[in-house]
Amino acid sequence: MPVRKANVEDLAKVANLMKKHFKVHNIFQQTSQEVLKYLHEQMQENELLVYEDKKSITGALFLVNFQTSLNKYHRVWKFRHFAFETETIALELLSEVENIVRNSSKTSKIELTIAETELGIDFYKRYKYEQEAELKNHYRWGETCYVLAKSFKRQE
Repeated sequence: MPVRKANVEDLAKVANLMKKHFKVHNIFQQTSQEVLKYLHEQMQENELLVYEDKKSITGALFLVNFQTSLNKYHRVWKFRHFAFETETIALELLSEVENIVRNSSKTSKIELTIAETELGIDFYKRYKYEQEAELKNHYRWGETCYVLAKSFKRQE
């Protein structure tokens, strides 16, 4: 399977992918060294999943367990920095991550915040992600971001 958990050796390729994917981004417009440092720090706290094809990383995202109910019945997850070269790659990565989330608890939810200038808003909506909020001037002045989300109930 081309989707797997990333390792430290993948970070340079992930950095290149993200710098290419996020044309306007506070983190990925920094130097490669700063981006690598940031990715390494994030990897210590959150799971980094990559799509690898022929030793090339063409998709990546951080899966963040944002909140877990006291009884562990419900979890809220976030996608952070979901980057991909094609929608086919994005769909494969999305399917794998949704399975992880769906199986993590009886009920779960994925949220992501996406700027209006980023690729993927229509992609997520095609796969049943609903807009739950609109954030004005969130990342940059004059730019709107959207909170998209999808909920799951595990079949018992």
